Amino acid sequence: MDAITINGLSKQYNKKYAIENVSLQVAEGEIFGFIGPNGAGKSTTIKVLLNFIKPDAGQAAIFGRDCQQAAKEIKTFTGYVSSDVRFYSKMTTAELLAFTADFHQVKQPKKEIQNLMELFQIDPNKSIAELSLGNKKKVGLASALIAQPRMLILDEPTNGLDPLIQKRLFEELLRRNKQGMTIFLSSHDLHEIQTYAHRTAFIREGQIITVKELSEEENFGKVVTLTNEGSLSLAGLENVQVLAQESHSLRFFYQGDMNQLAHFLTNPAIKEFTIEHPTLEQQFMLIYEGGSQK
Repeated sequence: MDAITINGLSKQYNKKYAIENVSLQVAEGEIFGFIGPNGAGKSTTIKVLLNFIKPDAGQAAIFGRDCQQAAKEIKTFTGYVSSDVRFYSKMTTAELLAFTADFHQVKQPKKEIQNLMELFQIDPNKSIAELSLGNKKKVGLASALIAQPRMLILDEPTNGLDPLIQKRLFEELLRRNKQGMTIFLSSHDLHEIQTYAHRTAFIREGQIITVKELSEEENFGKVVTLTNEGSLSLAGLENVQVLAQESHSLRFFYQGDMNQLAHFLTNPAIKEFTIEHPTLEQQFMLIYEGGSQK
């Protein structure tokens, strides 16, 4: 069973599409990345999944349950941390986590609360009103994890966190993923996605552009950098995207036949070259900015 199934999802605000005909499948047990620039439709998609807003068209389901018709049931096994967390300001962090644990009927809640407080270095006696953005985010993460949800949806989870807590968070997410938790990770941090996600979807202007298998680098193509003397033509290569070019240097993204590339690199005008797998950041820039096509 897919953990998330989205088919033809659309939502408009003031006659302008926030998301348009979005279709996506996330397998159970995946860490799935969701990336795109501000305003691309990431948060709108998440809000539809959680039934915070209604779509204008299309369907969405979590573990086979329709996100509108079964919203109450979905919330019993789905954790969520928004990019901007908000809580009851007069509660202390300990009171909030105890309230959350009681709501979800967590077994041995004191032990779970203590473990999460130590993991995220949360002060139990501070009120929510006293907390910084980063400390509120830590409480939000602990609140989402305490119920051990089957599905965890994270929207910019490391915003405001220091490097130590970021490291601890992803160690904990990896541990829980190995135990079967599905994680939907929307983030601007491309290094996070490349390091921890199994697959990622790129969304731009409300539409899914592509979905990448991060474990299969060969499917990404290659970044070729070379220095040359004299004239050099790319006419013999197909599926080439020029990234940078000067009189004696050239950098391009290549997704064509490797035999063609090998033959091209025998050109005597080429003095040296490197071939690399593109990073996710490079993939992002290629998709959203691109270069000239040859």
